[in-house]
Parts: sequence; structure tokens; C-alpha cells
Amino acid sequence: DNLGGSTTHDSITDLKERLAKFMQVSKEIMGLEGAGAQLKEEAFISICDLLIVFGHCGEANGQTPLKPLAFKPDEGMGVLLNIFIQDHVFIEDEDEDIDDHQKIEELHKRRNFLACYCKLVVYNVLPTKSAADVLKHYVTFYNDYGDIIKATLGKARENNKTNCAKTMIQSLIYKFNELQQEVAGIDRGSEDFHAIKELAKRFALSFGLDALKNRDAVASLHREGILVAVNPLENPEDPAGAPPNLAFLEILTEFTGKLLKQDKKVVLGYLDKRVAGGGPNSRGDD
Repeated sequence: DNLGGSTTHDSITDLKERLAKFMQVSKEIMGLEGAGAQLKEEAFISICDLLIVFGHCGEANGQTPLKPLAFKPDEGMGVLLNIFIQDHVFIEDEDEDIDDHQKIEELHKRRNFLACYCKLVVYNVLPTKSAADVLKHYVTFYNDYGDIIKATLGKARENNKTNCAKTMIQSLIYKFNELQQEVAGIDRGSEDFHAIKELAKRFALSFGLDALKNRDAVASLHREGILVAVNPLENPEDPAGAPPNLAFLEILTEFTGKLLKQDKKVVLGYLDKRVAGGGPNSRGDD
């Protein structure tokens, strides 16, 4: 209890070293090809739980002496945790032989993995943008994880509306890029393209009816989307053709109803300027 005593200082130093070693070992286990599935799962849960405990350590009133224990995940750790989620949560059941009880157990386990990861975003241990790879599955895995993703979206918006909006647009960019890699050209009539529009529609609905409250976030989302749609302006496949990402504007229109009337003109002007200017690289006047 004596936070000012030397014993406590030594204890904190000792715990800090042990925490760093444990995190490093857990990180290595997760990246190890030969490590068993159960060991990787335990390492993932351990990292997530410890990041919640130590992510903001020493920030609360009266906890200043504990500040040295604060453990912030580096970018590599964030990437590793996201890869685990993509590989262990957002997967289709291929084993037809397992019974319903096993399926329920498996789903419960996956939901727990996802909740552990999303909690890191909600409590600002990982940056909001870390949720983009989760949000992109909102429609596809709605029955299994829709409630968790919706709650994460809501909390992320409470934390920072603009960051949340940028994360939404980033998840749509991920889906758009994935579709581009799968097919030679974007077919705006295809089911896959419609699915991205449906995802955008869900995101737009989550803004609610108060356009004024979300004004900056929605405007920022449109700017980010326009930069994607007009970059690059030149089509390498067809010099006389439209920009290769122009179809992204159609996805963006799902959000246009959330713009205030006066902002629609500003956004249109921003698009005209980007197309006429021949380059989206200057962000200084954004």
C-alpha cells in the first residue's frame, strides 16, 4: 500500500520486466508456425487481458506511481492480434461432422476472441482504425457477431466520431480492394459489389437522424472516400477510360443522405476540385 516506498518501486520495476518478457513470449508463440492451436489461443487471450489491465495503467487519479507499468502495444502486436481474429473468428464451418453442441461451443469461443479484440478498441488500447478489418465483416457474419460489431461501432463513435467514420470508410476500402483483386474489373451489378453497398448502408444507418451532431464525421468520411475514388485519375488499363476506382463513389452515395444541405455543395466542390486538379495528393487545404 505504501506507493512511495522503495519496496514498491522495486516491485514495480520487477513486474514491468516480467510483463515485458511475458508479452514477448506470447507474441512469439502467436507467430510460431509449429505452435499448437490451443497454445496460440491462450497466448491471444493473455495478451488481450493484460493489455486491458496495463494499457492505461497509472492514468487514473492516485495511480501515478504505477505509470511505469503502462504497456502500449506496438504496431506489430496490433497486426498479430488482427491476423489471429481473421484466421480464427471470421471463418466458415467446413467440418460437417461436428454436432450442434460442438458448433455452439465453437461459436461461443470465437465470439469471446472477437469480444477480447474489440474491447481493446473500445478502451482505446488499440487505435480505432484497428477495427476496420472487423467492421468489414458486419453484414457477412451478422448472425454470429452482429451484436458485438454493432456495440463496438457504437462505443467507437462515442470515443471519437471522426475516427469512427474514417474507420468505416477504411473497412469499405478493404472490401472494395479485395473485390478488385478477385475480378478484372468492378461489375457494379454484381452481388459482391451490392454486398459492399449493403455494408455502407448499415454504416450510414448507424449515424442515426441527428445530421448536425455527426456533421464533421460525415463530411470527413466523404473526403476520404473521394480521395480513394479519384486516386489514381489515370487508368493504366485504358488511358481514355475513367479512373479505376471511380465505382467507389457509388458506395459513398449511401452516406450522402446524412450530409447537411450546405455540406453537399462543399463535398461536390471538393470532388470537382480533385478531378480538375488532377491529383488528390495535396491535403493541406482539407
